[in-house]
Parts: sequence; C-alpha cells; structure tokens
Amino acid sequence: KQWYQRRVRGPSVSRFCLIMDYIAGIWSGSRDIWTGLWHVIYVDIFAENAFLAHVLGTSAVILGSFVLFNSVFLLADITGRPAWLLQYKVQEDRNTPVDSAKLLKCVSTVSFNLVVVSPLFSLAWFPLADAVGAFHTGTLPTFPRFCAEFVGFCAVLEVVFYYSHRAFHTPALYSRWHKKHHEWTAPIGITSIYCTPPEMIVSNLLSSFLGPLLLRSHLLSAWVWIAIGALSTTIAHSGYHVPFLQSPEAHDFHHRSFACWYGSFGVFDWLHKTDRPFAGSVQEKRNYTSFRLIPVKQIHPDNKNKEL
Repeated sequence: KQWYQRRVRGPSVSRFCLIMDYIAGIWSGSRDIWTGLWHVIYVDIFAENAFLAHVLGTSAVILGSFVLFNSVFLLADITGRPAWLLQYKVQEDRNTPVDSAKLLKCVSTVSFNLVVVSPLFSLAWFPLADAVGAFHTGTLPTFPRFCAEFVGFCAVLEVVFYYSHRAFHTPALYSRWHKKHHEWTAPIGITSIYCTPPEMIVSNLLSSFLGPLLLRSHLLSAWVWIAIGALSTTIAHSGYHVPFLQSPEAHDFHHRSFACWYGSFGVFDWLHKTDRPFAGSVQEKRNYTSFRLIPVKQIHPDNKNKEL
C-alpha cells in the first residue's frame, strides 16, 4: 500500500485511463494500417524470412529507437539548446555542457553495444524464439492482448533487471562489470547503455527479450516493447525531468548514491527495502510524472522551508 501510494497519484490514474481509452480507439480504428505495415515489413522487406526479421529487424529497432530518442537530449547536453529544456535538469550544475572527452568515450562504448553486442544477441536469441513458436505470420494482437502482454513484459523486466542489477553491485562483480556504468554520477541519455558487454546482455537485453519469449508474443509486439524500453531507459538516464514524461528522479538518485533503487518500477526495492535512502528524500517527492510546466524542483525545492 505504501509503495502504491508513493507511485500512483489519483489525477494521474484518471489521465492514464483516458489516454488508454484513446489509444484503444486508435488501435482498433487503424488495425488495417498496422496489418498493412506488418505485411510490408515481413513480406516485402524480409521476404517472409523469420531469421532476417528477427535478427536484422530487431537490431534495426534497437538502433533506430535509441538514436531517435536520444537525439534531443544529446543536443541539449552538447549545445545547451533548446534553452527551455535546461530548466528541467535534475542536477543543474552538471553536464552544462557535457565534457567532450568523456562523451566521446561514452559514444564509443555505446556504438559497440548497438552495432556489435545487440545484433549478436539477436542472432543467438533467434533459435530459442523459433523453438518456442514465436508467431511471425499470425494475426496481429488485439489491444487488450497487447496490454496484457505489456503488463507481463513489465513484470519480467522488473524481476530480471532488479536481481541482475543488484548482483552487479556486489563486490565480486561491481568493479569488473558494472563500475563503468557508474562513471557517470550525473547520467545523460546515452549512458543508459554505457556499460560492459555482460551487463548489456543480462540487464538490458535479456530483461527486455525474455518477456516476449515467455508469452510467445508477436514480433511486432516485441518491437513496440523494445522501442518503449529504449525510450524509458533514455528518459531515466537523461538528467531531465520533463513534464508529461516519466520521472528520472529514482535512477538519477541511484547514480549519485550507488547503493539503492536497483529496479525499474520500485516494487522489489520496496519489498527488499533497497529504496532507502531514496524513500523520504526530496527526490522521492519529485518522483512522479508532472502535468505542469513548472519544474518539479520548484514544486518540491531542496530547501524544505522554502515555499513555492
């Protein structure tokens, strides 16, 4: 109950329901468009070759979504534009602008993970997906089915990411496999996959791929989920708490403190009490999707005696 009260706000739930109803209408009304799109992708582009669709298609989705979602944040980190975005920085005194040498090192690692590690993982993953009967030519999922699968994806992600991430923070694994990611105590969007190959494979790729595999989801559903995941982890590392987007406060706090908040949604952090010292902090008070243009750090200032 305490976790639910902290994570879910009444007005936010109402807005969420309205948004879901709206999306359901669009999904239903555009079913022919989605079907036609899948026909173009699977039949025209990949010639009904499941192997190519899985390996090349999935790799393209990972690369394309990552580049697309990071472009605006990276532009702001490098140039300070658009200027209006800077007011939403979580750590105001950091990465303004980002250090060029540090950024180049990050881009090198990220590029390797995108163009080498991810395609190789997709290549190795295909026989397993094919063996369990991932259906590429079947009927596209209905909106209720996709929503149910999405909940399942989130549950699998939370389990795998929490326990693998926490394991990477143990003394036996941290210095060799995870310390690289924590070189950025004030993360930016592209640092979401600034990590060693083992961490990329287990915490990032496996946690995202396992849900669609277990639920035998349509490949298009898996691609949508992967793209959403790329957006989510980009925002979580972006360093900007932008209105109408998810809050990056929890994971940004993790990069500063190291020893708390290992999961994505906070469920297992609450159960295992690894949400402390984040719980009760001013950052936790800011940890919600804001529907106001005023920065949340002004609504919940660092100085507790300061009034808005």
